Amino acid sequence: MGETLGERIRRIRKERGLGLRAMARDLDVSAGYVSRIEKDAEKYPPGEDLLRKIADALGDDFDELMALAGRVSKELKEQVRQDPQMPEFLRRAREQNLSGEDLLRLLNGHKKDGD
Repeated sequence: MGETLGERIRRIRKERGLGLRAMARDLDVSAGYVSRIEKDAEKYPPGEDLLRKIADALGDDFDELMALAGRVSKELKEQVRQDPQMPEFLRRAREQNLSGEDLLRLLNGHKKDGD
């Protein structure tokens, strides 16, 4: 199993030499809250705005943090809304019980023409 959101945040924070309190101050949250995030002890993962702040503070990839948090960005939601085939694609994937990993494998195996 891969790294959790909390494990990743803690690892990168330590690699950057950033203390827990300093990071909390940068994020405008309590040190206790950051600690709970790092321990994956929060009932709900941080929202998009806080994850963006965390990514900026750590110099990490925002999309990776969003994925680890199980969240979908506003941009991706809008893209799904604008593409009339996306809801059908997602419905069929759900009916087939395809996991995210299954879908990625399919996409990686079938690149667009010209790639």
